[in-house]
Amino acid sequence: MIWIAAVLPGVIVGYALFLRPVLHALPQLKDFYAEADGFWQKVWAVCGRSVTIIWGVVLQLLGQALQWIDPIASALGDPELRTQITDALQTNPKVLGYVLMAISFITIAARLRGIGKTE
Repeated sequence: MIWIAAVLPGVIVGYALFLRPVLHALPQLKDFYAEADGFWQKVWAVCGRSVTIIWGVVLQLLGQALQWIDPIASALGDPELRTQITDALQTNPKVLGYVLMAISFITIAARLRGIGKTE
């Protein structure tokens, strides 16, 4: 895990200084970089300008974060975090239902937003 923290800054700097100018100069990617030059514009372009896809990515990242809850809890100094979350959900299972309803509502709203659009 520590190697990621050691290597990631170098990869980011290598991309910014060396790879990005090369990709920016390629004729095949000129339109992409013209449309998406900043970080959020690039995220928007990679997701196909779709709120539904961005929402799916957010849910995927949330799921991956929950998968890593034990190492995260150990890093934060609270090894009982998983137990606390499980106890909180078991004492009030309505919370899980409300969370799932909110996720469903946002997904449906994002999809309906895209149905009415024509490009």
